[in-house]
Amino acid sequence: MDAFLSACMRLYDMAFPGEPEAFTRAMFDRYAPEYLRTVCENGKPISMLFSIPYPIIIDNATLDARYLYAVATHPDHRGKGLAKQLLLQEAAEHPVFLRPMSESLFDYYGKVGFAPFSPIAIETGEAAAPSGAERLVSTAEFLRLRDSLAPLPHCRPTEQFLSLYENGGGTVAHGSEAVAIFERSNGGILFKEYWGNPVFAPRLAAFLGGKRFELRRAAENGKCFGVGIGVPVGTAFLAALD
Repeated sequence: MDAFLSACMRLYDMAFPGEPEAFTRAMFDRYAPEYLRTVCENGKPISMLFSIPYPIIIDNATLDARYLYAVATHPDHRGKGLAKQLLLQEAAEHPVFLRPMSESLFDYYGKVGFAPFSPIAIETGEAAAPSGAERLVSTAEFLRLRDSLAPLPHCRPTEQFLSLYENGGGTVAHGSEAVAIFERSNGGILFKEYWGNPVFAPRLAAFLGGKRFELRRAAENGKCFGVGIGVPVGTAFLAALD
């Protein structure tokens, strides 16, 4: 890795301490430098974000949208509007969206021009005995099944994006009736994106070796999961790097 990307990685580590090194390496291997946006001073990055290809599927068309991730500014340069500059530069080129890391950041992004979207429900429960219809699936099969279950419009992760879940997670299905992105955590299963009838979640959790589960799914009356600019009304967005 060259000196500039190493400096970007140090800025990332400063902004997001505790991230697993394997995940950080995977991010930079897949998306830097092509999808890395920076503001520099004297040749050194002082603000950055990743602008990750993440299409939005609408009726008979696909929008070239971007998922913005790892918005970070060096502490010595905060308050100068550098992150806002990067965000609006990307919004001028593509529909863009992201998941705020905390509730308070919804207000910050609102002032920049991002509107909340994709209300979700979060459900929890205990695992139940598998039925035999559960199976791990490839990312390609996951996306095929997902397309049959997810309403339009929706943000559709790419296979490259889904590969970031390989450490400790993956994709799973219950027949053709439910599909999910999962992550193992403290003896439980987090379904980071769940499509289909949630009645199958307890069986999928048991199949994956969990005693309990948490899932998120699209729900009209839930809390908005993301914020975006240029995102069609009613778009569903569930899979983020969190």
